[in-house]
Amino acid sequence: MVAKMILPLLGGSPSVWNTCLFFFQATLLLGYGYSHLTTMWWSVRRQAAIHSSLLLVVIAFLPITLAKGWVPPHDANPIPWLLALLLLSVGFPFFVVATSAPLLQKWFAHTDHPASSDPYFLYAASNFGSLLGAIGYPILIEPNFSLTYQRWLWASTYGLLALLILGCAVCVWRSRNDSVKVLSSKDKGKEEELTQNSKLKTQNFSTTQQKAQWVLLSFLPSSLLLGVTTYLTTDLAAIPLLWAVPLAIYLLSFILTFARKPLLPHKALVAILPLLLAPLIILSLLKVMQPIEVLLPFHLIGFFIVACVFHGQLAQTRPPSEYLTSFYWWISVGGVFGGLFNAIAAPLLFPTVLEYPLILGLSLLLLGIPSSEEARQKTKEEIKAKEIIQASLLTVHSLGNYPALSKRHSWTLPISIGLLLGSLIVGFQIKSFNNNLIGIIFAFILLFAIRYAFTLHPIRFGVGLALIVLLSQFYIPSMGAVLDTERSFFGVNRVLYDRRENYHSLLHGTTLHGKQSLDPKRRREPLTYFYPTGPIGQVFKVLNNTKRLSHIGVMGLGIGTLAAYAEPTQQWTFYEIDPTVDKLAHNSRYFTFLQDSKAQNKIVLGDARLAVADVENDYYDLIIMDAFSSDSIPVHLVTREAIQLYFSKLTKQGLLVINISNRYINLEPVLSTLARNLDLSTLRQLELNVSPDERKLGKSPSHWVLLARNRSDFGNLINDPRWQPIAETLQAPLWTDDFSNIFSALRVFQ
Repeated sequence: MVAKMILPLLGGSPSVWNTCLFFFQATLLLGYGYSHLTTMWWSVRRQAAIHSSLLLVVIAFLPITLAKGWVPPHDANPIPWLLALLLLSVGFPFFVVATSAPLLQKWFAHTDHPASSDPYFLYAASNFGSLLGAIGYPILIEPNFSLTYQRWLWASTYGLLALLILGCAVCVWRSRNDSVKVLSSKDKGKEEELTQNSKLKTQNFSTTQQKAQWVLLSFLPSSLLLGVTTYLTTDLAAIPLLWAVPLAIYLLSFILTFARKPLLPHKALVAILPLLLAPLIILSLLKVMQPIEVLLPFHLIGFFIVACVFHGQLAQTRPPSEYLTSFYWWISVGGVFGGLFNAIAAPLLFPTVLEYPLILGLSLLLLGIPSSEEARQKTKEEIKAKEIIQASLLTVHSLGNYPALSKRHSWTLPISIGLLLGSLIVGFQIKSFNNNLIGIIFAFILLFAIRYAFTLHPIRFGVGLALIVLLSQFYIPSMGAVLDTERSFFGVNRVLYDRRENYHSLLHGTTLHGKQSLDPKRRREPLTYFYPTGPIGQVFKVLNNTKRLSHIGVMGLGIGTLAAYAEPTQQWTFYEIDPTVDKLAHNSRYFTFLQDSKAQNKIVLGDARLAVADVENDYYDLIIMDAFSSDSIPVHLVTREAIQLYFSKLTKQGLLVINISNRYINLEPVLSTLARNLDLSTLRQLELNVSPDERKLGKSPSHWVLLARNRSDFGNLINDPRWQPIAETLQAPLWTDDFSNIFSALRVFQ
């Protein structure tokens, strides 16, 4: 909700979402830290009284609104500005809410309830609430409530939450336990750990090694959450709202593993997982993208089992209630590190989405390693003997540590590791060692941390070193068509060479952003969605013949294909948010549309809506919006306020041309509603029937919409039967900066 409120200020840059994610993870960590420290310092009654006061103070900050008068910097990094804005606008309310899970569980542990000795089942309830929020927002809240109503709805439900927590505080005051339990050395080893599977005596849960285990066991699933999301939405299937599925799986794994009664066969999952991880790593490295209906669930199932295994191990190693808040603090640290690694560090460390197979590989190394508590129950002689046996199988500390597993399961890990290493060796070529050097060093550091936390045997540690090197240098000759790969916060862009058809193409994930023929005779011919006989070619044929175009603005650069339509008397301005796209489009080894253009052109980097706002009014004769990337619909570019802004920059006869070609989303009803609301005229053309000969020449099906103040502004296009007004029967909710509904635009619901 808050990130959506910020979009009109900073635009649709992924760094905005990443920064918001980091802020909320960091604030959650602070909330857990508050719960831990106040538990150590104060009695439970005093803690309940003080926290009740904080709950009431938050009401003064509601409903949540952005701090007024804040203008983002234009010439400086906006991340510090955004963090400060979030801190002032939502920091305190979210901080207080973030304390709830560990604090209420701690209070519950001090009551007379029969289950108070093991309150961790409440963590399953907490994550069930998170699951409802994550799924409920895009499905129920966003489609039915404007941001204004959402803010008041949040304030109202917070009031209900505050009342319920105050009721819990009253229960704490009436309970028999009214003093804090100090975590002293005298207490260690005296409490019995009550779990479903174990009655082991409590040992030293404050050791650095135990904390490191908690951090890493939460880090790996957190990293994989973002890793699998990035991989699926860029390299496999750019399906709208697909990001919600891995998030739901992540939360579901907490619910299942922290339930009062174990709901999953943990040991069986540990035995099965190697059979999934090795193929997943190879498939991701080979860029296997078909068939999607098989690969998509395969990756999601693999992620689900990984999350359940490591979260299950967290649940098994949970300490007595005296250490509850410390436990949650450290697993929150691991979650934050996972977010930082994937959202911030990985785009700088790796030129491709290498973090996904890397974390899968490190997860494989940890399978079957006993927890520190399990290890403490074995004698040194038992551990040494088992290490010798397992080392010979490359499975030191592996599944044999779980006595309930039969011998027929013990082969899964060594066989999987052997097949994986063999496959990686086949594709090993030192071609990009320097490009991956910093990432390799970081991966080594992570492996050393894992070795310390889980006491990896030297053989398993050596396998880990080999995996990192082989993963980072994996290269298959059949992928030689990839000429260049550039990664930024906006995703991975690849330049491909089609030997058969003699083309260069630019792909963002699986989305084609432009293609150019290497035939000198066709070098200046616009292809794909911009083909001369296609809708946009028809527009330029009419407008260029009338000599009515002087200044043209284009939102979205691609490879600069549209510059092929430029005339010498015109001035073109391209708006592009991703600097790497600008870099590749200007690289004459790959694409030459910008260099070959007959008109002057310049590139303005940044969010298109924000950049266009700085242009003088009545400047452009034509604005073309081509800023959509498959499912990545920048909603703030197609709201009523945005369309009003564009027309303020257009001359009286100016046209707004929008490319809405998309596999999953149909924006035509949305634009129809906007046009009616703003009293604009429309034309649309959906060209699906492209002949085989045209496809061979590089033409793609496309869908375009034109908007103008008056129907006569379309010129001779109104006499072209291929162009028709949008049907009045096409209706959708009015999109504004305060409200949008992506579900209404999904083709599956139309």
